[in-house]
Amino acid sequence: MGDENRSPDVADHELADAFVTASRALIGLAVRTIGDAPVEVTVAQHRVLVLLAGRGALTIGEIAEGLGVNPSNATRYCDRLQRLELLTRTRSPVDGRVVLVSLTQAGTALVGEVTRRRRAEVEKVLARMTAADTAGMLDALRAFNRAADELGDRDWASALW
Repeated sequence: MGDENRSPDVADHELADAFVTASRALIGLAVRTIGDAPVEVTVAQHRVLVLLAGRGALTIGEIAEGLGVNPSNATRYCDRLQRLELLTRTRSPVDGRVVLVSLTQAGTALVGEVTRRRRAEVEKVLARMTAADTAGMLDALRAFNRAADELGDRDWASALW
């Protein structure tokens, strides 16, 4: 856990700038791998699929909350994904008034394919780096992910992916 009382210094600002620059490359890679997917979906629609892959069946309200969008937007995303047969809607067995949205096999396969392509693209970038460049990256990235999780109130795992 970090020292909450520590003031950011010049090195922190330089590191933050480096992360912002790296995030641009990662966002570009993420968007490109979604664009290259075998089924045409938008980034927002892909976020719905990733959310469902990670959490299982959800209501439209839960999807909207997970994405930080209005329920009407979540409904439109799901309508399109259902037409593409990437998700399905079913009544809850516990409460028939509740409609649950879940991935189909095709939706699960699409998330897996985009993830596979994304991993391959990242591995290409890493292969261009020296061992000295990558030394310590795994520990540093894990520490960053832990610190980001501690910020709470955002589902970092589904923010874009």
